[in-house]
Amino acid sequence: MSFSESLKEYMQVASLSVTRLAEMSGLSASSISRYLNDKQVPGEAAILSMSKALSSSLSDVEDGPNKDEIYSRLYKAAFGTEADYDSCIPKLKELLSALRVGNNDLARALSYDASYISRILSGSRKPSSLPQFLSDVSEYLARRFHDTSRATTIMNAVGLDSEASDPEELSDAILSWLGQPRAKETPQIAHFLGKLDEFDLNEFMASIKFDEIKVPTMPFQLPGSKTYTGISEMMQAELDFLKFAVLSKSKEDVILYSDMPLDEMSKDEEFPKKWMMGMALLIRKGLSLQMIHDVHRPLNEMLLGLEGWIPMYMTGQVHPYYLPDQTNHHFMHFIRSAGTVAISGEAIYGKQGSGRYIVTRNKDDVAYYRQRAKDLLHRASPLMEFYRQEESSKFRSELKKLMKNNKSFHCLSNLPPLFTMSEELLEEIFAHNEVSKQEQDRIKAYHRENSALAARSNPDKQFFLELSEVTHEDYESYPARLPVSELFPESDIRYSEDEYRRHIAEAREFADENPWFSIATNPMPTFRNIDILIMPGEAVLVSKSNPPVIHFEILHPRMISAFEQFAPPIYEK
Repeated sequence: MSFSESLKEYMQVASLSVTRLAEMSGLSASSISRYLNDKQVPGEAAILSMSKALSSSLSDVEDGPNKDEIYSRLYKAAFGTEADYDSCIPKLKELLSALRVGNNDLARALSYDASYISRILSGSRKPSSLPQFLSDVSEYLARRFHDTSRATTIMNAVGLDSEASDPEELSDAILSWLGQPRAKETPQIAHFLGKLDEFDLNEFMASIKFDEIKVPTMPFQLPGSKTYTGISEMMQAELDFLKFAVLSKSKEDVILYSDMPLDEMSKDEEFPKKWMMGMALLIRKGLSLQMIHDVHRPLNEMLLGLEGWIPMYMTGQVHPYYLPDQTNHHFMHFIRSAGTVAISGEAIYGKQGSGRYIVTRNKDDVAYYRQRAKDLLHRASPLMEFYRQEESSKFRSELKKLMKNNKSFHCLSNLPPLFTMSEELLEEIFAHNEVSKQEQDRIKAYHRENSALAARSNPDKQFFLELSEVTHEDYESYPARLPVSELFPESDIRYSEDEYRRHIAEAREFADENPWFSIATNPMPTFRNIDILIMPGEAVLVSKSNPPVIHFEILHPRMISAFEQFAPPIYEK
């Protein structure tokens, strides 16, 4: 019996609806709906939460199952039986030996202690979570060897004569051979969104005194080219490149790419600060930065790296890209190109300390690396598109296209969309906010346009709103804003608490009258300053509503999938 069938059976016996199970378990109703429709397999924590809720509801049933019995059955339905340690570890050792992967390699890649890895593989220590350990190892091996000849070695070792189409398929093949089905935990994207929700560009700019930063004009002496070897010299090479790019009179875009790990460089407390200041100077100078990110690594690592770029993204001068195809894991490369200076580096995987960087101002070399960087950028795809007030017309056009071309929408917000609000309520909100007549007319026209579109919406479309209401106790600290971020409003337009409750009531009435629109209440707060609109398999819009308003259109397939599986985090009061 599948997980969805087992869960449905328990819910029927307990007479629990999706909404009621969500309330009792602390999960979102949309997540439970995905479990029931076989669109997502829950993680261990979610299964435990549902098991507690189900056992509580079945406590009065004679001979009813207890929490542990429910959990055991649901876990087995989701993941099957956990791999046997005594049989899977010898298999894993055999595979690692064939691939010539040592304990130190695993330790560095997985952030485990090398001695801990050694004890696990020797049989003297069991990992605290065998499924997690096997999943971590299989994902690392798949990432490292997918596009190499050793992928064939792996497939032969696991008894398959076909080729894996991508790293995930290769990882699944390893896990199945080890006897551990993949546990599809929800990707941890909450931290990334939390950082974005809390970030205030105005406060950040004030904290670094951005307006007071002076772009230096004093000449910086650098020979035609200079070679740098080793980690410390590589860091200096980066800083020298940034200095010359800032001092140069060129206004050409800066193109940046690296698939080298930054662990060693990040250990130097001063380097990240100096590097960030160099990037701030490039932005202050007015240059556009084309950043090609290395995304072929675990999602959590990718998101952690992107968090550091949030301030730069918000300026609108940094444009992120990614390479759809994974680069090989034998050679690592580094290239940065500005108008009159370039830097190129290379190293063998795992031996970055013996790598080499070259910073050059030689005209022919700069032209060569410039063309190379442009060719690489040509192969890259946009990771995200950003829309600030200057791109408002472009954003409205993109939004209309997305709404027209997609049939399924999943929105996470603490507010219903504007088209569910009556014109009378909109007028009342204007009455106690300082909104110019011109701005009121603009918002009213937008409201009428969207209300008319909603009234004749195609019944094939489905709009699911996951609503996190602000509690009465929290409302004074977190008053709601009128949901018009797509218009890039002149100022915040706030609801009174009564108006906020009335809008939610009107949205529920709208849902009752329009089968294509549905609302589920998430009793826990998600984010205060961002709304998320998911179009499964196509795109995700993350809209930051506190000034300055900015919209992120996420286009990378793995990130879209992560959002689709995302269940808002639960915060304890």
